[in-house]
Amino acid sequence: MSERTENAPPLTGHMADGQTRDRILRAAERLFAEHGYSGVSLRTIMAEAGANTASVHYYFRGKEGLLRALFDMRTAPMNAERVRLLDVCQHEFEQGQLTIRKLITAFAGPAIRSGWHPNGVLFEKLSAQCSVDPNPEVRRVVFESYHAVAMRFVSMLRAICPHLSDTEFYWRLHCFYGTMTYTRARNGRVGYLLACSYDETPADFVLEQLVTFAEAGFHASGPK
Repeated sequence: MSERTENAPPLTGHMADGQTRDRILRAAERLFAEHGYSGVSLRTIMAEAGANTASVHYYFRGKEGLLRALFDMRTAPMNAERVRLLDVCQHEFEQGQLTIRKLITAFAGPAIRSGWHPNGVLFEKLSAQCSVDPNPEVRRVVFESYHAVAMRFVSMLRAICPHLSDTEFYWRLHCFYGTMTYTRARNGRVGYLLACSYDETPADFVLEQLVTFAEAGFHASGPK
């Protein structure tokens, strides 16, 4: 999102309209991340954004539409990068050369790097919260935002893990998603347990640890 000073003079016309929409999205992202989707009213978001309540219906058709627009805005660059990397993986897959490590890196990399960027921290927290929200409409927004590219990833991963039964693959994938989601959420639990903090660890190092952990999990054979 573009950065603007808080004391900038009001604008009019189409530029003002664009800035109003942008302010609403920024306010919603911060408030949803801090209080959860259900813990924030549209009135609170509009007050934070300095906009009238009718604006949210004009731009987003309501609260769920606002959440969907926020996810679309944040996930579009991530998904585009995943598609680019999965295209490379697809070529290697067709040549019988695709490795589990290469595929996991292609899928997880854009998400981890996005979350470690200063502009992505709030959204990573919000995304983690929404993925376990009791409201099925909220979870649907999350699932649909990532669905197409995730299905492509899962299809290739299943094909290069023939040593796993369907049940084993299901739970290995479950554990992989849990690891990735928890890593992106960065809620401080591990730091609290170990009485230390590695919050400044570079994204590429974090990705390397996640991929190494997940690769071993998908390679391992089930108990005999």
